[in-house]
Amino acid sequence: MALQKLQFRPGVNRESTNYANEGGYYSSDKVRFRSGYAQKIGGWTNSSNTGDTYDGVARYLWNYVTTDGLNLMFVGTNQKVYMELGGDYNDITPLATTTSLTVNPFTTEASTRNIFVKATAHGLSLGTYVSFSGATTLTVGGSPLVINGEYEVVSVPGTDTFTIFSPSINVSAVTGGGSNVIGTFDINAGNAVYTSQVGWGGPPWGAGGWGSSTPQGVPLRIWSAFNFGNDVIFAERGGEIYYWTNDTATWARAVTLATKANTVAKVVTTATWASGATTITVSDATGINTGSVVTATGIPTGTYVLATWTGGSAVPLSAAATASGTLSSVSFSYAGRHVPREVNLVIDSAINDFTIAMGATPYDPTDFTTAFDPLLVRWADSDNPWEWVPEVTNQSGEQRLSHGSYIVASDNSRQELLIWTDTAIYSMQYLGPPFVWGFNLLDQDISIISQNASRTVNNVTYWMGLDKFYAYTGRVETLPCTLRQFIFSNLNQSQAEQVTCGHNEAFSEIWWFYPSANSTVNDSYVIYNYLEQSWYYGTLNRSAWAEHSNRSYPLLAFGAQLSYLDTAINSTQTTITLINGASYPESGTVIIDSEQISYSGKSTANPNELPNCIRGVNQTTAASHVINSNVTLTVPNQVLLHEFGLDDDSGPSPQPIAAFIESSDFDIGEGHNFAYVWRILPDLTFAGSTAGTNESPNPNAPNVLLTIKARQNSGSAYNSSSSPYVTATIPIAADQYNGQVYTRIRGRQVAFRVASTGLGETWQVGAMRIDIRPDGRR
Repeated sequence: MALQKLQFRPGVNRESTNYANEGGYYSSDKVRFRSGYAQKIGGWTNSSNTGDTYDGVARYLWNYVTTDGLNLMFVGTNQKVYMELGGDYNDITPLATTTSLTVNPFTTEASTRNIFVKATAHGLSLGTYVSFSGATTLTVGGSPLVINGEYEVVSVPGTDTFTIFSPSINVSAVTGGGSNVIGTFDINAGNAVYTSQVGWGGPPWGAGGWGSSTPQGVPLRIWSAFNFGNDVIFAERGGEIYYWTNDTATWARAVTLATKANTVAKVVTTATWASGATTITVSDATGINTGSVVTATGIPTGTYVLATWTGGSAVPLSAAATASGTLSSVSFSYAGRHVPREVNLVIDSAINDFTIAMGATPYDPTDFTTAFDPLLVRWADSDNPWEWVPEVTNQSGEQRLSHGSYIVASDNSRQELLIWTDTAIYSMQYLGPPFVWGFNLLDQDISIISQNASRTVNNVTYWMGLDKFYAYTGRVETLPCTLRQFIFSNLNQSQAEQVTCGHNEAFSEIWWFYPSANSTVNDSYVIYNYLEQSWYYGTLNRSAWAEHSNRSYPLLAFGAQLSYLDTAINSTQTTITLINGASYPESGTVIIDSEQISYSGKSTANPNELPNCIRGVNQTTAASHVINSNVTLTVPNQVLLHEFGLDDDSGPSPQPIAAFIESSDFDIGEGHNFAYVWRILPDLTFAGSTAGTNESPNPNAPNVLLTIKARQNSGSAYNSSSSPYVTATIPIAADQYNGQVYTRIRGRQVAFRVASTGLGETWQVGAMRIDIRPDGRR
């Protein structure tokens, strides 16, 4: 018989049976399609050349360049907020409070690492970071224990007590610290993953993952951010809006936008008042608002205009004057008390630079404590994030949406903003004064799976819904997907808020990372190639993708929240229990002291257990470890440069990226009779490979493993297979390799697979051919 050419359609299709997809591909991992042919994806490396790392799971990245040329990146994790510059992660997490602690607030617990800290009504959550200064050194078992420094809150036994860990096991119980201890507390940490137990604060709107039927629980922390000039405005979902003033010298912490607004003067006028008076008489009240902070000689710092003021020259103050003033200069700030105190997210408009809160506390000049409205859209004045009070002289305003229960997401698209509620999608278009913004309902019964599940490319917005994919091209359309059933039937809906989306411009791809059914973290991805209109999928753990990258390569985040041993373990135990291991991947390698331990099969039912452990891997020695020992991943938390090199260069040494593509079953010949496949004529290229050269630690020539497997019919098992290697010549010639490989395969239908597992290897498949002979059996 003649040679049979193997020509497959681009993309992977799991919407039908294996055999029904004849002529296409059925499964893949770390492979993309370019010009219609499958090729291995690029590698990745740590973007930090200093080896610095960060705490927590990164959920949002924003990369921008300042006017003086600094390439900065906002990194928001569930525990901290950082600004990265030159590979260093600088902590700008807002501070919640600074307080004096009681006398001798620290007590060590013998035989554990626990240090109990007394702090009245501290309000802290697990994972929050606290710092101490002014503490005297404790003596524990004859050794000094310096308390001053930063610690993570590891447990909260009560409203007036929390626990931190000492560097090692405490030999004895000791109380101390002195009478001058100052505690500085970060804003509370959030969850790394969704948890079903109702904890501090509970869910902001009483549900689990978006649209899921999971019990009430605590959502994970998600950030939104953008740069306002050289500064950054950001917000936590269900929290306040924050402002970071560009400071690359001291890296001063961010503050609330309300606090910042209170420091920016809006109007300056003159006023007269008596000492001890709580009302001043102004010469001109134009521009004064309730909540404006008043600054003048004789007026206490922080004094503001009371909410009872309704206009006029007599302005009531929150504090009495300490000295009189006659036609004295008085400054009134923007009203920070009217900045939204709670939002779902913040976004800037591409038109006129508006700061917009999606989901917000409404404006009321007589009330600084209005209730949060999850469907309210509020915006500050154009190019002025301090001004949230609507007046005829500005463009501030608000509009409540009518469809849905809460706003989930928003994205800039074309000359408009798209807003998704849990049941609808709106268009928000700039109209100019006096209406400023107009709102149009685009479609109902529409979903978006998470806050970060959309991307706009070439004026088309793509997003992942709860059960399908969509595109907005001026109208809402369902995006045909050849992997729809496969993806959504293998999705952990309770963790769907983790879904994150990115644009790989060099390859015309939209990526979505999602948690598979048996995972508590993002461990899988699906790709839509909008140029070739094809889909493919694979496995990879990434938690965030920078919406804009100014660093030549896509920026993606990997990481987990540091955990600790819940109990001591010996050198042979194969299941390890952590205090909080929910953000650890389904499989991986951890380090405890100097021992490396691999694990696999971590389940959603027991997220704190690392099962099926192999002890003492990578030339380390299995050992016993004490309770509360640090348990870290071998790959540190980091932002990665993707499409960089060919290998996984995120850890101590480069690791190969295992990649494969497998076809659906196709008939041998006409498929009527059994046939015998006795050789394959490969067609592929190794262009770009470094294996076998001085550029790679792999001394061997690049190769791929070709597997062809046969079966009698679609319902039978594969009864035979053959897996010959195709190897490039040395020195490397991209298109020179063994021209034929021999097989011994019999059947009616076969599947074809190309795979590689070596360092420094890349490849693209062309049009293979197989040589077949009749076998004589029906």
